[in-house]
Amino acid sequence: MNAPETLALRTGAAVLFDVLTDLGVETIFGHTGGAVIPLHVELNKRLRGGTPCPHFIMCRQESGAGHAAEGYARVSGRVGVALATSGPGSTNLTTPIADAHKDSIPTLFITGQVPSGAIGSDAFQEVDTVGVTRAISKHNYLVKDVRDLEWVLREAYALAGSGRPGPVVVDICKDVQLAPLTHSNPPRRRYRESIPFDPARADAILAALAAAARPVVKAGGGVIHAGAAAALCRFAERFAVPVTTTFNGLGAIPFEDPHNLGMPGMHGTIPANYALRDADLILTLGGRFDDRVAVRGFAADKQIAQVDIDPSEIDKTVATHLHLVAGADAFLDYALASGRDARHPDWMAQVQEWRAQLPKPYQSGPNLKPQAVIETISELTGGDATLVTGVGQHQMWAAQYYRFQRPRQWISSGGLGTMGFGLPAAIGAWFADRSRPVVLIDGDGSFQMNIQELGTVVAQRIPLKMFVLNNNFLGMVRQWEDMMDAGMHYETCLSRTAECDPDCTDSGEGCRRQIPNLTGLKYVYPRLKTLRIRTNEELREGVAWALAQEHPVLVDCWVDKTENVLPMVRPGNTLYQMVEA
Repeated sequence: MNAPETLALRTGAAVLFDVLTDLGVETIFGHTGGAVIPLHVELNKRLRGGTPCPHFIMCRQESGAGHAAEGYARVSGRVGVALATSGPGSTNLTTPIADAHKDSIPTLFITGQVPSGAIGSDAFQEVDTVGVTRAISKHNYLVKDVRDLEWVLREAYALAGSGRPGPVVVDICKDVQLAPLTHSNPPRRRYRESIPFDPARADAILAALAAAARPVVKAGGGVIHAGAAAALCRFAERFAVPVTTTFNGLGAIPFEDPHNLGMPGMHGTIPANYALRDADLILTLGGRFDDRVAVRGFAADKQIAQVDIDPSEIDKTVATHLHLVAGADAFLDYALASGRDARHPDWMAQVQEWRAQLPKPYQSGPNLKPQAVIETISELTGGDATLVTGVGQHQMWAAQYYRFQRPRQWISSGGLGTMGFGLPAAIGAWFADRSRPVVLIDGDGSFQMNIQELGTVVAQRIPLKMFVLNNNFLGMVRQWEDMMDAGMHYETCLSRTAECDPDCTDSGEGCRRQIPNLTGLKYVYPRLKTLRIRTNEELREGVAWALAQEHPVLVDCWVDKTENVLPMVRPGNTLYQMVEA
């Protein structure tokens, strides 16, 4: 009697896709493997049967899938989802999980696990995923009972995108994926007392802002997460206060806005660092006091105010005089509705003089300058491209010289600084928003760390425009070694081979050994077009050609090998010691 009913029962795999579809998940980035075969079987059944289900993007490696989910989340503002198998699949996701945790990116990482009865037996491809990811995720779950699967998935998705966003990990045993569901367990009852908005604290911050002679707003990624960029612009005008946007806050205020000072910190802009140096009040909105920004002496002789949705960030590294636990949107809405305003004419006049160096002028020369490449891309895209980077010198030049116009157009690894982030993140960015061009600016070192995702690009027909600033070096490390370690850069030269003199530290333009030859990748990846730009004369025409192509294009830009990222505040130094030239 019970046989027909048993056959009609949903499996855990079916429950997973039913829930994700109901939550509105449109795209999953991932890779397959033994512990998630039931999920892929269910997905294929749905595709063949025409049942609605998320679009699965098969990446070439799990870390690529994780970074693609990050790119998707950063552009869309929605939860990015990645799927991988147990063991090496889940451990390959740890870098993107940690990356999302550092930058507060709403992401859901789903991993397979060995059958529940085999947990703890050192089974094939068994790894304690919950244990491994505990310190680098917002929360994580191990599902050993199919009756818990639905509430766990729904709670995990909600956690990833609520409050301070972040990565949530759901590890699902293989037998749970296969098990029939007779009934679901109710969600666990959880209670965390919310912190109400405190108008008195908000008023105190606004009063201090109005009373200050030289106030500065340091706006972080929380402004973008909260959808409060437009409110920030109105706030800056109403209170006549200049705004520095941290690395993760770039785009929250348009480049041309007279209140915009650009990015502060170690490689921040001259006006941003001058303003933070001379300020008498710094108000940080939706951003932590990162050590690359809050350098030595950062808070000396200044009043510090902080608004953050995460109470653990208050007074964590820099003591505040005034603070408010609230979302950036709630605070800005309250400020704009308060009827308050302020004027700081002398201070804003000084800020406008400093803005003449936004971005910092650079010297031209016979060799192609990386700053010129970024500026040309910015001009020819009208500052409207979704700009993705890897990590290194190219990343800092992109942050300094691209003229950002809107939130969610700057996609880059901040807190973790993950080389190899750029290419897969650009894939996710394109799936999140195809209405604008997606431009990847990468370095030759960073690009090679996930170069296999070119296979995903051509397989999915993604028209990425990829510009590699190729200097044959791990450039940022080379810069530090030249500036602070007497030029001992033996392991940073990407042209080095076994035949090289072991004592060679040559950084001249004469050595340009291409490992790999990036233009030759068009013979490896079908539909990929390549171009090499070596000179200033080739630059504008080459960039314009690349941007006009319908196919993915990889442009190998041979930039000056010894160009440094400036300004720079060396480790242990103050803003007064910023190196400008």
